[in-house]
Amino acid sequence: MRAMKPFKYGCVVDADFFCPRPLLQNRLVEYVRDGQNVVLVGERRMGKTSLVFAACKSLRGYRMLYVDLLNIRTVSDFCNRVATAAAQMGKQASFGSRAMSFVSRLRPTLSVDPDNGMPVISVDTKTAEDPRSMSDVVSLVERFAREERIFVVFDEFQEVRKLDACDQVLAVLRSRIQLLQDTCFIFSGSVRADMVSIFTDPASAFYKSALTLEVSCIPDDDFIPFLLRRFASGNRKADADFIRRILDFTNRTTGDVQQLCAAVWSTTEDGQKLQVADISTALQDIFATEGGQFEFQTAKLTRYQLKALVALAKFGGERVYSSEFLQRAEMPSTATLTKALNRLTDDRLIYNYKKSYRFFNPFLRAWIVSRGF
Repeated sequence: MRAMKPFKYGCVVDADFFCPRPLLQNRLVEYVRDGQNVVLVGERRMGKTSLVFAACKSLRGYRMLYVDLLNIRTVSDFCNRVATAAAQMGKQASFGSRAMSFVSRLRPTLSVDPDNGMPVISVDTKTAEDPRSMSDVVSLVERFAREERIFVVFDEFQEVRKLDACDQVLAVLRSRIQLLQDTCFIFSGSVRADMVSIFTDPASAFYKSALTLEVSCIPDDDFIPFLLRRFASGNRKADADFIRRILDFTNRTTGDVQQLCAAVWSTTEDGQKLQVADISTALQDIFATEGGQFEFQTAKLTRYQLKALVALAKFGGERVYSSEFLQRAEMPSTATLTKALNRLTDDRLIYNYKKSYRFFNPFLRAWIVSRGF
């Protein structure tokens, strides 16, 4: 009988699938209890959301209002996400009707998600597009906070910067949130530059409004034993050197580590002793499922954007303005390279990390190298 897959990725992980991060978890719990607003900053797929949910389990007597802001485009989108999250805080039907009443000025409608049976609130688009409507959704949070102890999580908060009325929205939010001194707001974001701009730019309404908690790589001393245990639970034999190769390949990004480990497990047999060659086999398995997306991403690039991306994949992202890199990338000038790198960054194919460029998706880098561009 085949063992159950011991790795999960691309979702909130908990229980045995979550690698404990006691220092961060305890600090986050402390902030919530103190009503201290906090900014969670870390690269994508570093486990920020799973960390929040793990900390939540330690907070007896508190309820979490979790709002995912990924891909919001309008103020009404923001209002819809908050109102729906509030409606779904409890299983009782009363939560939906209460949330509706708190934002009645926004002309809400209540429906049910056919996939999960949970309430969904939609506010009137024209009414909610006024940035001042954000005051109504904060009032909703305030009403709930009067009745029970809650803390609020705005995940992917950097998406606010995409709103046309971003500055006004942030100003309204800050003016109302700062009055809720006993309620902790957690702002989590995976685009560092945007989060830094929101919380450290003196011109921003949220300037110095929250403490920063960095969510970086899990230390090897913690992560390696955890991954060895997970492989053992799936009836695979691994050693520390094998795990380090996986960590090095993925830049120790938690979600990518779990994905590669899952692929290794899926492409090997019960009781097998894992070898370096198994990583290559696992990558081919990942290419089989994600190769179409990689084809699409690279096909839409211009000539010099593709040349820059290929050069980064083959030669690394350090000293990109050296004459050697420019020659290898076949760039006519530093200006051309700069333009290409900026576009690749805007498209979130690469990001700047400590004066070096990295791929958002390490498997895209490996795919490019394997294709021999």
